Amino acid sequence: MRRGDLLGERERYELDQAIGRGGMGEVWRAYDRFLDRRLAVKFTRVSDESLVARFEQEARSTAWFEHPGVPTVYDFGSHDGCFYLVMQYVEGMTVDHVLDAEEKLPTSWAALIGAQVCAVLNVAHRRPLVHRDLKPSNLMLCPDGSLKVLDFGAAVGLGPGDVRRTTTGLGAPYTPGYTAMEQVYGSPSPQSDLYSLGCVLYETLTGRQVFPGTTPYEVMRRHEDEDPTPIGHLRHDVPPGLDALVLQLLAKQPGDRPPNADEVYQRLLEFVSTLEPLPGIVDTVVPAAHLYASAVSRIQITGPPTPVTRIEEPARLPTLDAVVQARAEAGGLADEGRYTQAAELLSDLTEPTRLALGDEDPEYMGLRLDLADVLFRGGNYRRAVHAYRAAAVALAEWHGPDDPIVLTCREQEAICQAHLGATGTALNRLQELLDDLSGGSPYDPVTLRIRERTARLKLAAGDTDQARKELTELLDDLTNRYGDDHPQTDGLRTLLHDLTQAGTD
Repeated sequence: MRRGDLLGERERYELDQAIGRGGMGEVWRAYDRFLDRRLAVKFTRVSDESLVARFEQEARSTAWFEHPGVPTVYDFGSHDGCFYLVMQYVEGMTVDHVLDAEEKLPTSWAALIGAQVCAVLNVAHRRPLVHRDLKPSNLMLCPDGSLKVLDFGAAVGLGPGDVRRTTTGLGAPYTPGYTAMEQVYGSPSPQSDLYSLGCVLYETLTGRQVFPGTTPYEVMRRHEDEDPTPIGHLRHDVPPGLDALVLQLLAKQPGDRPPNADEVYQRLLEFVSTLEPLPGIVDTVVPAAHLYASAVSRIQITGPPTPVTRIEEPARLPTLDAVVQARAEAGGLADEGRYTQAAELLSDLTEPTRLALGDEDPEYMGLRLDLADVLFRGGNYRRAVHAYRAAAVALAEWHGPDDPIVLTCREQEAICQAHLGATGTALNRLQELLDDLSGGSPYDPVTLRIRERTARLKLAAGDTDQARKELTELLDDLTNRYGDDHPQTDGLRTLLHDLTQAGTD
């Protein structure tokens, strides 16, 4: 990239100067030549063509996320072999640079920064959207004391089979030193972000990382095996309650951490009192945005709602041809990454189709499955859970519990639960599925896939020894029957190698 390069349709965005560089790319200040405004453009280098679709999906899934604590995403595209996101330009200083200047922060400032991060996570995790790379350099402290969480979803989302890429310099959706081990092993969840927040809070309060190390493997091993030194041993003016909260955020097991970002937000606010100025970093003038927020916070509506009279038009039920056409249209929208539009189209048509064609009509059932798949592909796992579960129940009544589509719906429901951070529920669903498959061939593709998913989720739950045992047994079964030709073997070898390295380095 060079100053003066033009990006986008009709050469809309003009690069001005680089303002940040990292392992996966760089950030440039730019100008919107049509709307005459300053912007930021983040470039991401993607060397693996198989990750292109993931980047595009990630860009679309984060564009909906409008929150005052997150820079708005305006556009995305590609330029000179790199993908880019066009975003709101934010004035301020990243927290890592604040720590360079201040070494460590007063308790109130550290708690306020953490509370603002939680306010963002509380909204994101409902989607659920997991940041996966919370660290001081991705938090921007603005001159008015507000905070922006940067790079929300800008990194390419690597799947469980891509763990080796994260430790060999090919780019990663996390940074060693700020990442929970279940995420390193390929199963990020909302609890993973809370662990990263604990790492950030620890550093802002002590001026040092939780577990420093000379290599990524050493850092990961310490995060997996060692207990952090309590903050109170390093700094005596930190309240015991805040020390205890940070240690809970840094719990090895996801289930031992606070249940959600909202609880952490409420607990952190208890430690925000008087805020002293941070010279050259935070101004003392109250900006207009804070006046607006103060006014909005006073909204309190009382009394019964005013009844609204609606004139209902007679429902027009779709024909079979119209349903077929709508499914095809929704499929085209989904293929373009327009998952929200596709889901709305299918959702609006579901009940009219049931009334028009009946519960047992194949087109109606196909429409329901299409909706579940679009919700899943668009990252709306909360709705997808219910869609897959309902489809599995209905199909089992008509075609029996062993029907391949029924099994797929049950598997997808478990995957959605895992994405939502409900690791225990996901493991239970997968184990139930494995039990129901036990009468068939042990080399059935569904059985083999479920065995791997189960072991990976146990890694996410912190049951490393059992997960390693099951992964080893699965690899032995595959190589004994197929040699090195089965598609699961390479990923299993990579994961077991990284597990061994993390445990011995």
